[in-house]
Amino acid sequence: MCRFLTYSGPKALMSPLIFQASNSLVMQSKYAQKRKVPTNADGFGLGWYPTQNDPIPATFVNVDPAWSNRNLKMIAEKVETQHYFAHVRDASKGMPVSQANCHPFSCMHYLWMHNGRLDQFDKFRRQLLNQLSDRAFSLIKGNTDSEYAFALFMDKLEFAEQASLSQLEQAMEETIATIMTLRKDAGADTNAFINFAVTDGKHTVVTRFATLEGVKPASLFFGRGEIRLCQEGIDFVPHDNDDACIIICSEPPTDESDHWVKVERNHMVSAVANERVSQRRLDLPFQADI
Repeated sequence: MCRFLTYSGPKALMSPLIFQASNSLVMQSKYAQKRKVPTNADGFGLGWYPTQNDPIPATFVNVDPAWSNRNLKMIAEKVETQHYFAHVRDASKGMPVSQANCHPFSCMHYLWMHNGRLDQFDKFRRQLLNQLSDRAFSLIKGNTDSEYAFALFMDKLEFAEQASLSQLEQAMEETIATIMTLRKDAGADTNAFINFAVTDGKHTVVTRFATLEGVKPASLFFGRGEIRLCQEGIDFVPHDNDDACIIICSEPPTDESDHWVKVERNHMVSAVANERVSQRRLDLPFQADI
């Protein structure tokens, strides 16, 4: 289980959410508040879109704990962007700590990250591979269930040069539905935590999902408003003005809980740049009996 956040909004540095907030992502790498194991020290990653006319995101990943990497702090304090993904990793049992396994993963102009695990992955990993096209198979450089899911997603999206929000949502639902079918056929009957996030630089789709009824999915929140620097770090002031940003996050980075919307169980959050954000229930088969 990991922690992540997404930002879409006016051009800004990444440091307020990653370092300066009272519950910044780096703070969550040490003391996550909404999971039983508070430490996420098995690497980190950033993915951001350049402000110049370049649709391909840059990524920076490392196996260091986020709090100890000098380059992460330097990039966060110096690079401005209108859209980025950030992730701190707690490797699942048996998964190596390596740069190839650090999120976010990228392909073309898409970024992908995951908070959770596809439990009993070894039972259906070969079957998932058999589903992939050669192009999707070649994307996989590490051995995390998260990267395999991204390859499957890219196939569902048919490696679209341009995709609408509805196409991203449909590909996400088809990806999760296929994973659920593979797990069921393989007898993987324990819970899978599936908080996936994907973006094309404008649209962002994030899920909060658990396969077993009665099991609470990993936490997820969102907010639309303005980040303001203050003595304590940052304030987040909700509003719907044109200069608002949209943040989707595993944990609220500020202490004002009423400023953040909790994503409901087995729902999807969708955002279009910093213009609008909403959630709806995932349209998936056999949610209640797997």
